[in-house]
Amino acid sequence: MNKIYRGGIAVMMFLLCLFLSVGIASAGDVVPFSGVVKKVLSDKNKVGIKDPVTKKRFTVIVSDQTQPDGLKTLGNLKKKDEVQGKYTVTDAGLYVALELMKK
Repeated sequence: MNKIYRGGIAVMMFLLCLFLSVGIASAGDVVPFSGVVKKVLSDKNKVGIKDPVTKKRFTVIVSDQTQPDGLKTLGNLKKKDEVQGKYTVTDAGLYVALELMKK
């Protein structure tokens, strides 16, 4: 009985360490991404993207600091374009694009 109890604790500690090392994007992290444009909201400087592999949908905010072309990037994007780039997560949990370009 004591061996089972110790084994359970070891498994729980392993899973906790694994969970923490897998990577949850937190404020300040730079996260690479790629996907397909689902929606471009030029008036709000936002682009909705879907990762075709994981089916995850997310929205990135484009600013004038977004590489390579800043806000001009929005004018070049349309639905179903394949894109890639990097975003950072703000303290409020928003994704701000550092890089955004067509594939």
